[in-house]
Amino acid sequence: KFLAPPPAMFRTATRHPSHLPPEYDDVEGRLDAPRLLLAARKRHRRNDSFLRLVIAVLCLGLSLAFAVLYGEGRFGMAITTLAYDRKVVNRYGSDYALGGRGSSSGAVPFHGGGEHGAGYPDYASGEKGMVYPDWWESQSKIPDMALKKVRFAPNLENRAAERDDRELWDDRERVETPFFWFVPRSGGNVIRTVMSRCLRLTEASELGAGSGEPFLRVMERDDRRFVNVDMTNAEGLKRAEELNLASSGVADVVISPDVHGVLNIYNAVNRARMFALLRHPLERAISKYHADVASDRDLAGISLTRYVREGGAGRVENNYLTRHLSGRYGGKLSLHHLDLARELLRRKFVVGIADDLPGSARLFGTYFGWWDGTADAALAAEDCVGNIFGALSDRSRPSVEEGSEGWKLLMAQNWFDLRLYEYAEHLFRSQVDQLKLGRKDGEVW
Repeated sequence: KFLAPPPAMFRTATRHPSHLPPEYDDVEGRLDAPRLLLAARKRHRRNDSFLRLVIAVLCLGLSLAFAVLYGEGRFGMAITTLAYDRKVVNRYGSDYALGGRGSSSGAVPFHGGGEHGAGYPDYASGEKGMVYPDWWESQSKIPDMALKKVRFAPNLENRAAERDDRELWDDRERVETPFFWFVPRSGGNVIRTVMSRCLRLTEASELGAGSGEPFLRVMERDDRRFVNVDMTNAEGLKRAEELNLASSGVADVVISPDVHGVLNIYNAVNRARMFALLRHPLERAISKYHADVASDRDLAGISLTRYVREGGAGRVENNYLTRHLSGRYGGKLSLHHLDLARELLRRKFVVGIADDLPGSARLFGTYFGWWDGTADAALAAEDCVGNIFGALSDRSRPSVEEGSEGWKLLMAQNWFDLRLYEYAEHLFRSQVDQLKLGRKDGEVW
């Protein structure tokens, strides 16, 4: 029987007769074996080359996908934000971390009583009256927020401009589009009317819903100029980001109720200049109650007390302002979230109040330079604004008896917003004085 010498290296080992199957045990098969083995090796090499090509294509695809999703600093921003959240959780606990995005109304379910306003009201009915949270008195004075050194998440810190940062605002090479945070039932529609009809500003808001064009363009409807993007939902905000709305300069003002989501369309160069019109939380809650009763047949004739007790999270809002500004859309609130909301208003917002709509409009126009222009244009804008506010002066506001059960229920759902609104009034007065706007009968003029 034929015996081959043992192989001396791997290359000859693959040709050694010991690797041959039984059918090559004869002399002819052994003579033909090297040719068959060489063909097999070529086939294996060809398969290896194809596998390497497939792996290279997959790596290229993953690289392109990563660049699209996390390019332009998004990956670094995501890692930085994650590190920030972990630092907050480790230092303050999970209750201080930013909550998940919940209902856009800012309402949370009732879970029973609690001092943080996330459940049924903190008061004892009858002669005892209200029982305030244990932190209520300690927060009665206007705090010096600069001493608290509150820090924001990187996305908010970098993409929202400082209110007092006027040097970069005057840099004409930077496009920093004003962003109007629209708070429902707070007089925001009046300010929008002034911006669109009197100042002829082009807005990016919900008016552009339904457009699927791959480019930005200005449209006009009912004396309103608007961009073909929808700023009220995640899909519309993503489209506005892809079309580079913030750097385009097409919109004169961006309007959205989503104060944190809308920042994704901005960047560190093309930042948001934010402003908002705020209303007393109880007045806003009472206005929402009357609007719901008037529009929903199932609520016809329902009392305010029953409305709050039985309405649930879908109807009764809980500390709307604090939750949206701090990003804590669900769960319990704490003083940390109140400080976040206060500091955000102080550093990043031009604040107006619904109790002085004409003064707020003048404050916004003066800060953003909307009143600048020719004397005739300014006079026409003044007349237009005067007509709008004149038509509103005769309207009566809905109210509720102070100290009633319904009033107490609404108080208990807005502890944090009540303190936040006091701070917003302070900011409004200080910003008016800073811009040296005049006062007449306690109102800005």
